[in-house]
Amino acid sequence: MANSFIRESGRQGMQAAQFIHGNRLELLADRLIDDLASAGNDDPLRPHVVVVAHPALGRWLQERIAARCGIAANVEFPLPSTFAWEVLREVSERLPRESAFSREALSWRIYAALPACAQRAEFGPVRHYLGAAGEPRQRHQLAATLAQTFDEYTMARPNWIRAWQRARLVLDDTDERWQADLWRALAAGVDEADRASLMQEVLRSLLDGAPVPARLERGLSIFGAAHLPPLLLEFFLGLAQRVPLRFYQPNPCLDYWGEIVSAREQVRQRRLWNHHGRREDEAHLESGHPLLASWGGIGREYLKAIHAPELVVHDDDAFAAPPSTGLLGWLQTGILLLDPDHAPPPPVDTVPSLQVHGCPSRRREVEVLRDALLRLFETLDDLKPHDIVVMSPRIEEYVPFVAAVFGDRDDPLAIPYRISDVALRATHPLIDAFARILALGESRFAVSEILGFLAEPAIARRFELDGEAQDWLRTWIADSGIRWGLDADFRAALGAAAIEETTWRFGFNRLLLGHALGDDAVMLADVVPASNVEGSPAQWLGEFARFVDALARTRTGLATPRSAGNWKRWLIERLEALFDGEGGDPLETAAIGDLREAIAALGNEASRWLGDETLDFAVVRSALDAQIAAPRASRGGRFGITFCGMVPMRNVPHRVVCVLGLDAGEFPRRQAPAGFNLMRRYPRAGDRSIREDDRFLFLESLIAARDVFILSHVDRDARTGAANPPSPLVEELTGFLAAAYGAQAWPEARAAILRRHPMHPFAAECFRAGSPSPSYDQRWWSAARLQGGGWIEPAPFVPAGGLPATLQDLQAIEIAPANEWTDLDIDVLLAWLAHPVRAYFRQQLPLDMVEAERDEDIEAFTLDRLGRYQLADRLLGPTPSRPNLHRVQREGRFPLGTVGAQSWEELVEQVAALELKAQHLLGGPFDADVAEARSIGFDDLRVRLTGMVRHRVSTADGHPALLLARPGRIRGIDLARLALERALLGSTETNLPAFAIGFAKGQLEAFRLGSLGQPGTWVRDLLAWRDRGLRQALPAFRRSAEAFAATFQRRGDEDQARRAAHAIWSEGDFPESADPHHRLFARHRDESILGEVFEAFARELFVPLYGVVEEVRS
Repeated sequence: MANSFIRESGRQGMQAAQFIHGNRLELLADRLIDDLASAGNDDPLRPHVVVVAHPALGRWLQERIAARCGIAANVEFPLPSTFAWEVLREVSERLPRESAFSREALSWRIYAALPACAQRAEFGPVRHYLGAAGEPRQRHQLAATLAQTFDEYTMARPNWIRAWQRARLVLDDTDERWQADLWRALAAGVDEADRASLMQEVLRSLLDGAPVPARLERGLSIFGAAHLPPLLLEFFLGLAQRVPLRFYQPNPCLDYWGEIVSAREQVRQRRLWNHHGRREDEAHLESGHPLLASWGGIGREYLKAIHAPELVVHDDDAFAAPPSTGLLGWLQTGILLLDPDHAPPPPVDTVPSLQVHGCPSRRREVEVLRDALLRLFETLDDLKPHDIVVMSPRIEEYVPFVAAVFGDRDDPLAIPYRISDVALRATHPLIDAFARILALGESRFAVSEILGFLAEPAIARRFELDGEAQDWLRTWIADSGIRWGLDADFRAALGAAAIEETTWRFGFNRLLLGHALGDDAVMLADVVPASNVEGSPAQWLGEFARFVDALARTRTGLATPRSAGNWKRWLIERLEALFDGEGGDPLETAAIGDLREAIAALGNEASRWLGDETLDFAVVRSALDAQIAAPRASRGGRFGITFCGMVPMRNVPHRVVCVLGLDAGEFPRRQAPAGFNLMRRYPRAGDRSIREDDRFLFLESLIAARDVFILSHVDRDARTGAANPPSPLVEELTGFLAAAYGAQAWPEARAAILRRHPMHPFAAECFRAGSPSPSYDQRWWSAARLQGGGWIEPAPFVPAGGLPATLQDLQAIEIAPANEWTDLDIDVLLAWLAHPVRAYFRQQLPLDMVEAERDEDIEAFTLDRLGRYQLADRLLGPTPSRPNLHRVQREGRFPLGTVGAQSWEELVEQVAALELKAQHLLGGPFDADVAEARSIGFDDLRVRLTGMVRHRVSTADGHPALLLARPGRIRGIDLARLALERALLGSTETNLPAFAIGFAKGQLEAFRLGSLGQPGTWVRDLLAWRDRGLRQALPAFRRSAEAFAATFQRRGDEDQARRAAHAIWSEGDFPESADPHHRLFARHRDESILGEVFEAFARELFVPLYGVVEEVRS
């Protein structure tokens, strides 16, 4: 490669550049510091320039200089491409700050040029890719891909670029023709020359005697660049003709290793020679060190380039033997000496300096890593968190696990950390929320999606919708029937039926009308008012309407094409309108700042090249997605453990280097298909590729480790246990070690180096004395201890002696009358009776194990059981208030269309059967009375029982009765409701006829509830049981008690009643004991839980009801 650079520049004898080789960056840094000091400081205002290969390397070098000199001032650390452009601008003077041939500029310039170019005959492949419509987003993606491709050509194939400029072709390839034409069109569109031509021009100018740029007069240092693109290497070597130039070159090997060949390549070469009849003894293949030969391909080709004859001066005095005497040091020394057999491998230490961990999942990798690091803090002297780096080829997959395992700051063993090289979108949820808002153009506006935005605190604060407000919103949305879609037109545009029901407009009309009228009885303008939209919470409805309107206006705005400058202003305005940046969270503030910067950079760059050309948002979104998907470095200096990606030139030395995610198929990473990239079709030695980059990164990682090198991979499927092999690079490493140790010593060494970790962090082996991989987590230790003696049942929920077992125990719980009168609604009392244990949990703990309902995004296609009961109750209510199909569909919770009509007919048919049965019971037609609020007081308990009498009816001849009808089985709780409503009517109505009608197994059933004699006694008993049940956990199980009472009333046999109760409690598909509240309450108690107290509950509350119930058979 080096000779080709010389030929292209047209000049021989580049002798000025000095390469100072070294295997340790610390020694190279010290040499650099000495050289800078010896250069003097004749102009204190002129900084020293040290070009570094990666920003992290610049920060490390700055700290190294400060540590040695007390301060690091007046030294600049630019990146190679940035510095080269600054030199070009200083020499040429006419160049802009940003190049027209930068990757970002090229993407927009190609985007602008493609429509015209694609009409030419040679652009057939482009037309085929874009399609007849030339979809703008696809056009932008192609432009971005071509921009990256041309950037690669400029750096690695400058001869192609120069040939294309002269209208010459280099390759016999159809894709070269249109790419060369496109390049010439780009070059003709600006006054600026491409970088390859500019560099050649500037070098020629300098060699012809042009003044050296002021910033180069003190010389130039290039530090830590393991390899440079050919164009930059050529440029810097050209500068060496006029400027003192030193390369501080990382080099893992003391000897020249440019000709060594990996074992795989040797096999290929021998097959080729055998095919052509060449004898192997004529071959001269040097293997050197097999790991260096296999992993160092990029470095090897670069070494050849910089060792071209008469090109540079090389200095090898920055090498030093690794200080480690362990296995890691032995490996590094073998590479340094290019001799894998320089010494026998050492015995493996108790804490090996080389570790390979196999784990069942990504999370377990991070958990095992934390324990391994905690152990190193014990065994390595003066190890600090910032001495540790953790890398991964897929760092973003580990971010949530790092936060979960390392993020507990209250943990006494917490280790500080920072994360770098992750996509901007992954750095903060706010950025992802903004990206999701920008996808509203493709959204259905489903309830879960819209409410999901409020999970971002900055959005919730902007609209004052935090905490309790969101609970109210979920209730209102469910009650109003909102599911998806802004309005009927919105639904129609997505190909759905153009109906208003279940849309946001429909729901808001109901909610706002409900707030205005405060009554849900009357329809107004075909809108059914929603209920319970009143009081101070109603203010949140207004804010929520403003929020949904802001999202709707955002969606509308996304559909309007704009110029790039206007898109920039509109996006920033949307960011400010939807997010509150004043929350005081510095990470949140930084995320909003990052978004502003990304939007501004996109808008400014696109405006520069497109001017006022309008862009569809699909193009802007594609560009912005690329901006926020780009990896970002962390802010600040060295603080805590660094978690980062595996990116080229990140060869900063650390005492402990860890690499996670070394799975087969994941590392080395796969190269993308060649596509239009001609470099992939016609590769050269030394070309960059992801796979070769990863191999060299692995080598650099090993060389950068000073004390310990930790490797980790997922070694099995967590569900099936199927084995997953590690990366081929890990297998090469372990294979090399196996050969080095030999068959006898390797098993012992292997057991210490390769560790297979259990599935769970609480496995007993993690805490066993002498474990090679001990855990330090106190929480998991508590869990692990319980496994030692086998399974230990958790203690009963109610401790021994805490659960009343006898009637005497029950009666010992005194009923304490309230100091003041208390109002108790019968609905609240019945809710307790329906599930006493749940009521106790809710009031005393509080604990509710009912699974939270998910936000409903799909309109109803069926009517659930509860909905059927509620609607049937309304259809049997007072005639004027009985709803029709249109009304219930306008409430938004009833199926629409043909399905809804069919469901309605089925329900009306059932209700008609119930009504007919009721007429038979009542002796003729009847009408439901309007619900009436009543109350009754119990002086001894100081309780006033209140509630609505909803089930009173009047026959045609004016006789009153109570009638409860439901499209399901009649339960004891239904009989209790009738008894309580009759008690509310007062002592004069104790004999009021009361009927319950329902369906059991598809057949009508009817019951008459007789008089309870002294109903006040039964109500007092119920109130007493509730008082005790809310203060003390009681074995009060309603369904089992109903079975006990019904069987006892029917058979008169207590044993049969007990068996019936036990069957409901523990048998069948849905036993009562399976309820989560009951399961916790009855934990570790056998069926004796249905003992004296349970039977007392059944006898006192349900046996009296079933004792006066008579089934009415027609």
